[in-house]
Amino acid sequence: MRPTVWYGTAELIADDFRAGTADRERDALWWAAEGEPFSEVLDRAGRARMANGKRHPHQRRLTRRAIDACVDALSAISGDLEKATRFHEVFDLVQKAFKPIRGAGELAVCDAADRICERLGHVSEHVIYLHAGARVGARRLLGGRLPNGDAWGIMYHQVPDSFRVFSTHEIEDILCRYKDDFSLEPEALRAKWTAASTAMCGSGKGVQPSC
Repeated sequence: MRPTVWYGTAELIADDFRAGTADRERDALWWAAEGEPFSEVLDRAGRARMANGKRHPHQRRLTRRAIDACVDALSAISGDLEKATRFHEVFDLVQKAFKPIRGAGELAVCDAADRICERLGHVSEHVIYLHAGARVGARRLLGGRLPNGDAWGIMYHQVPDSFRVFSTHEIEDILCRYKDDFSLEPEALRAKWTAASTAMCGSGKGVQPSC
């Protein structure tokens, strides 16, 4: 399947997403926790604990019991995670470890794997892994229902050229953040962002929706 998004719309989205590069780089450094023991990486990932001490919004609905179980599950496979040589190995290990934990679904798995891989330096080279929000974006980007084989992930070559300057992890973020924008023509998207910025007393620049 090929993308159905307008070229100009894809360019606008790519530029808007690029504006948040510095924030994403700071987040990546936090999750990597360089200089700290690997156990600290797993604790941050398992608790979804951001630099400000708060829990990441993606995991806001997880119970304390589920969060503690995630930390324990990652700690139990610490050695295997640290020895993993590819992103998919980390993803698979986390997925199996979180499977018994109520509430720790595909979003928790994707996020934890991504955060751990900030330390390990692994990136999925060709597959963009999907969770619920990103899957909606992928459907809209590709103009309809995803084939069964693509429900868990789409390939790098399936996204617009404008998005291929970003990593697969960043593209997953784009699919989630901008899922409501892919069907809009460029002028309609500019108008939407201008209206949103004006309502927030902003400067008129496009705003990145929350994933």
